[in-house]
Amino acid sequence: MPKLKPAQRKFCNVFALNFLNNYGYFAPLSALGLYLLDRSLSAAQVGTLLLLLSASGRASRAVFAPLLDRTPTRYGLTIAYLVMGAGHIMVAESAAPVGTALGLVLVGTSYGACSLLLRLITVHLVEDRSVRLTLAKFAVGTNIAATLGPLLSSLMYVQIAPNAPFLFTGVVMLLAGLLCHASLGKGLHVPDRPGSWWKPLLHSITRSDLRLVFVATAFTWFALAQIFSFAPIVLGRLLAGPQIVWTIAALNAALVVGASIPLMKTLDRAHADDVDMLILSAVLITACFVLLSALLNLFTLYLAVALLTVVEIVALPSLSVLLVRNTPGRDHLALLGINAVAMGVGEALGTFAGALLSTSGLQNTFAFAAIAALYALGTIWLYSFRGEMLGRKPT
Repeated sequence: MPKLKPAQRKFCNVFALNFLNNYGYFAPLSALGLYLLDRSLSAAQVGTLLLLLSASGRASRAVFAPLLDRTPTRYGLTIAYLVMGAGHIMVAESAAPVGTALGLVLVGTSYGACSLLLRLITVHLVEDRSVRLTLAKFAVGTNIAATLGPLLSSLMYVQIAPNAPFLFTGVVMLLAGLLCHASLGKGLHVPDRPGSWWKPLLHSITRSDLRLVFVATAFTWFALAQIFSFAPIVLGRLLAGPQIVWTIAALNAALVVGASIPLMKTLDRAHADDVDMLILSAVLITACFVLLSALLNLFTLYLAVALLTVVEIVALPSLSVLLVRNTPGRDHLALLGINAVAMGVGEALGTFAGALLSTSGLQNTFAFAAIAALYALGTIWLYSFRGEMLGRKPT
């Protein structure tokens, strides 16, 4: 077997670490809404807990970014995995909503911190011209984890016990943390990581191109949140049953694994720039909510998930590239952390809205039509500010 080059070995290490991080977050996510509802919590309480998970996963990137500036990568990743494992065990064993909330905060916080470190490492793995394709490759690993995890969790939820997915994932992440500490070493050093936190913060306030990216990020994550909030709850409680909830994550993952790289290469050959990708995403999101406002059944639900998955493939790498374009490498960690606030706002509001819509029955025509109209306006907005978002000079 040929020996891997140092760059290939680093890529494989980051791919494996990214897989573990996303497994720990997504594995029990498809069963989480049903698990909370089965504990006799109200729709508002479930929505609040899901919002708390999303918000902590995003806000932690901004809160801990200054600390991560000065934390060795090995220790940062090890602590994140151990904390995530402890959080899952708390969710499984706690009988009180407060304990469940604390466990979800630990899971979200550790996922966010680990994701921030891995995203920064990814940006430095390759030249700028191939960042978007490399991010698409990592998305394949993310979605393999998002397929296997929910499948195992659904089987354990139905066949063993409702809290079994959380216990199992907790043990996996604790072992992953110990393995990471024992084997990682110093192979993932990131150059130029220490930088001023306040300088990129001021950049994000004064540069209109960065502000536009933050707004686009929030709206994108509001839509993507429906894949793991609205869709599994509607499928598990209104359209079918908990036995097939895992198929939502499986469809999402299968499309990402099979279509990410071919789709990105096709769009690159068509010379589509990053704002073109966002405009296409806004059109697809609009179509998704128009579809749900017209009719909600098994077919339209799976089709909506497929449309949102294409948005995930197309939009997320482009948002990352637009964010770090023309900013010095030492500022990337802080900018990614600040951008996580926008991600958190969008995902948390989307998760909360999805939980409310999914438990209010199948008649949400007006709400979905209003959301579709909002994203149609967003398409026009992106086209109007296209040049400014692609501008190479700060404004």
